[in-house]
Amino acid sequence: MIVFNALQTSLNAGIGRYSYELAKELYMKNPKKLKIVIRKEDQELFSFARSEDLIIAANIKNSKIRNIYEQLKLPWIIHKKFPDAIIHYPDTMAPLFSKNKVVITIHDLAFKSLKGVFTWKTVWWKNFITNLSIGKADKIIAITKFTKDEILKHYPKISEEKIVVIYNGFNDFSKESIREKNVGDKIKNINKPYILTVSTISPRKNIDGLIKAFNRIKGEVNENLIIVGSNGWMYNEVYKLAEQLELNDRVIFMGKVNDDELKYLYRNAKIFAYLSFYEGFGLPPLEAMSYEIPCLVSDIGSISEVVEDKAIKVTPYSIEEISKYLLEMTRNSHILDRKGMSKHIKKFSWRICAKETFDAVSSINIYL
Repeated sequence: MIVFNALQTSLNAGIGRYSYELAKELYMKNPKKLKIVIRKEDQELFSFARSEDLIIAANIKNSKIRNIYEQLKLPWIIHKKFPDAIIHYPDTMAPLFSKNKVVITIHDLAFKSLKGVFTWKTVWWKNFITNLSIGKADKIIAITKFTKDEILKHYPKISEEKIVVIYNGFNDFSKESIREKNVGDKIKNINKPYILTVSTISPRKNIDGLIKAFNRIKGEVNENLIIVGSNGWMYNEVYKLAEQLELNDRVIFMGKVNDDELKYLYRNAKIFAYLSFYEGFGLPPLEAMSYEIPCLVSDIGSISEVVEDKAIKVTPYSIEEISKYLLEMTRNSHILDRKGMSKHIKKFSWRICAKETFDAVSSINIYL
């Protein structure tokens, strides 16, 4: 038996998506071997599962309450009901007091590799909980080879056999219809071609670098720059930069959008840019590729690994290089093999992710 913790489904964008899609695919393939932990608020999303296969938690209103529940109450509930089950937590934090076997998924170790982009409290907490969790876990899933290398780099005493690389799946929006009624007028009324980026606005995402590069070529291109994503840490600095460069009429901040609006924006984008300094995986470029949009991405870390040779890669630290290739891509729509993109993205499916995850968990020496 596997108990999958999907409490983050609607509390966290990235890990929430991973939790939901993986839990759903695992359950559809192995309904008799899976229980899913969910928030009461998410019951409707998990209507595909029988009620007896759900462990429903009430009053989990935010991540702080979730963390406490996951550490102090949930392990006790699981052990009482399913003493031989293996617990899968979908992020770095393991249930430290669990008497069951434990699997965790590590998406990245950005707090160790990037300096100056997290508060000292965040760095302290992540170091503390990750150190303990890596020791507690019986198996660790790394979502890329890059993430596995990061784990071995920062935790050299860990056995490499304890880590298995399993790529995320992704949602191929291009195969889904767009419900126009869900698309806001601000998006529908876009009347110029545009360069698109989809990312939380925070220092490690390098949105400011993209804006600076765009500023260099603004007089040579007709495209605007559209930025989609929620405000993260230090987001005000990015807004201030656009104002200082007098780009308010050329750089458009859309904020958080719904799935139909995101499909609409992908479908009509001319170029997609994703120039983060650090990612554990880097999902948006795959989403863009599903629409056969030429992508400009960072040449470092997991992004390069995930896109392989199906995107143009630049160093995210060079504004000159970013601007050079942005300009070239606006002028040459055939700069990349678009057919190759469609073939490439088939490597990343939730079906494959679920099968490999189930096999990895099953390899722990407990009869499922």
